[in-house]
Amino acid sequence: MRVISGTARGRAIEAPAGLDTRPVTDKIRQSLFNIWQFDIPGCRFLDLFSGSGSMGIEALSRGAERAVLVEKRKDAADVIRRNLQNLGLMKHAVVLQEDVFDAVSRLDKKGETFDVIYLDPPYTVDGIFEPVMQRMGQTRLLKADGVLVIRTRKEKDMASEYGNLEKFREKVYGISRAHFYRLKDSASADPEADDGKTEGGRSNPAASRASAAEPASAVTGHQEA
Repeated sequence: MRVISGTARGRAIEAPAGLDTRPVTDKIRQSLFNIWQFDIPGCRFLDLFSGSGSMGIEALSRGAERAVLVEKRKDAADVIRRNLQNLGLMKHAVVLQEDVFDAVSRLDKKGETFDVIYLDPPYTVDGIFEPVMQRMGQTRLLKADGVLVIRTRKEKDMASEYGNLEKFREKVYGISRAHFYRLKDSASADPEADDGKTEGGRSNPAASRASAAEPASAVTGHQEA
């Protein structure tokens, strides 16, 4: 497994041993970061159930201002720290070795907010998906124009709403499904109808400037690879 793009492009990422941490495939990472390409530079990224840290690492390599990576297992958290050190990205990262529910509560109490939140719970613990999304929907961790994505098995359904979060799209990647959420009052019912919005949900300043200068028909949205 390697970093796909950015300052650490092509560098190896160590993965923890065992089945509880499932490294995100290059195809999924590439597709998600294509969707988020305008969102990542300068963003605050929260990587929950971080595993190897590959998602937070990719965000930092692509210019994220800060990444918080949460992983309960000590051996996996140690791997994340080694990866960050080896890639020279540690100064912009925080690794929390603790339960995701505890970390989410603590970050919320501190008033932390994030532009992109990614959750990758272990498939072997099916009962964790609903509770963790219910908890996320009770927090103020997601910024007004931010996006939250949770990865599940392809067959798994997730609710259209959790507290202050609403689903606005899904995408299947092989045996996985990515569910995209945003704050309920952050956009109109059709995400692609908003000027200056990327597919991921956050504002695209470049597109906003373009829409102000050109007719709406002249501004095209980002297309996935």
